[in-house]
Amino acid sequence: MKLILAGVVCLSFLTASIHAASDADVTIIKAKKVVIEKDTITIVAEAKTTITLIRGAHDPAFTGDTWHGMPVTRVQVVCNNGTFIIKRPRPYSSLPEAWEMSLKAAKDLQDGKEIGRIGYYAPDIVIKGNMIDSITGYGFLYPKRE
Repeated sequence: MKLILAGVVCLSFLTASIHAASDADVTIIKAKKVVIEKDTITIVAEAKTTITLIRGAHDPAFTGDTWHGMPVTRVQVVCNNGTFIIKRPRPYSSLPEAWEMSLKAAKDLQDGKEIGRIGYYAPDIVIKGNMIDSITGYGFLYPKRE
């Protein structure tokens, strides 16, 4: 019984992580290079991104889009040739199935298949010339939803 309960708890954490709102979402339009390593996936590509930016302090009266009670703005930014580095979230023992899903999606992208998106959590973003130059951070590469 304890084993079944532990499995259900792990599955619910995995599902929550996969569907959690990310800080930056990247949709790959055309991949130019994909490098798969044990704890890192690097993609050079043309892409479109949606970035969530905090625009004010906690305001309980605010009725628009929020993150932890703080008003946010969601910005869409294009990228003609960017580098997207996805780091395996730590601790490595958590959500191993989600990282395996990311590695499989990266392999599919290498093989020229369409994938879902990259979901980053607290990434470092470099913008040059009003376009995304690079994004580096912990996250997952999601397969295309059928």
